Amino acid sequence: MTGLDAVHRYAMVAPGKLLRPSLVVHAALTVGGDLRAVLPAAAGIEGAHVGSLMHDDIIDGDTQRRGRPAVHAEFGLAQAIVAGNALYFSWFAALAECARRGVSADRIGCAMQVQAGAGVAICRGVFDELGMRGDLDCSVDDYVAMARGKTAVLLEAACRIGSILGGGDDRSTDLLGAFGDHLGICFQIRDDLLPYDPAGAQVMGKPAESDVRNHCPTLPVLLAQQRTDTAGRTALRHALLDEVDPQAALSQMRVLLGESGALEAAHTMANHHAQLARDALAQLPATHHTRALSLLTRPQARTRQAPG
Repeated sequence: MTGLDAVHRYAMVAPGKLLRPSLVVHAALTVGGDLRAVLPAAAGIEGAHVGSLMHDDIIDGDTQRRGRPAVHAEFGLAQAIVAGNALYFSWFAALAECARRGVSADRIGCAMQVQAGAGVAICRGVFDELGMRGDLDCSVDDYVAMARGKTAVLLEAACRIGSILGGGDDRSTDLLGAFGDHLGICFQIRDDLLPYDPAGAQVMGKPAESDVRNHCPTLPVLLAQQRTDTAGRTALRHALLDEVDPQAALSQMRVLLGESGALEAAHTMANHHAQLARDALAQLPATHHTRALSLLTRPQARTRQAPG
């Protein structure tokens, strides 16, 4: 296998938990859909997610992903950009296969509309995240809006697409979409907490110091900024924004965030969104598949795999 196929194989054969395709499948089966008909869409959304990770690693300057060289480090920068683009298009090609497997043209059109809207929203979320770098004065609301675009939109899309292709009605699709939205925000918060938990840092798919090195004011950092005194804010600003050793800065940040209570507050906020996700599911008939989705809201279900 050579060329573009070799890059895609390298990128795809080291999967995370396959969260997004699982959401497509469980959402479809929740509404009584045909598994065989929706499987191409599940595979397609994983391709789009992996493509986003390839581009994120380039943007963040990270050379490791899931314990091995990132795609751009292995194959080259230009090759990784082009290969990531191709995976985005494969997401739409997958819908054609769903049509060949019996999904109606109307539902294919609705799913395509969700995918296109999600793609634009994800780019907007990443763009906003770049604008927030180095800005310790941005608000928690700004962070949530960014997290919704960067991460939650794709999880919401996975749930909506699964329901649409599976034959779900508008109410079921909206409830599953709400589940995906809150699950995504919960996951992004938990993802942002991992670098500041030495145990959590061991399961990250990218370097633990990446957020500090890139001056990213993630939720625990913003909460610490609100909660600490003047001396604490000065130390926080120095650790995150000044050009210091990233590993040393990360160690200092762990202390500052722990002392301020920011880590506990961020966990509370993540748990709140997890409960909102479960509340949405509770309005659907209880099945094996809704139970499987509910389990994803538990903290132990999370390892580092968000797009970033």
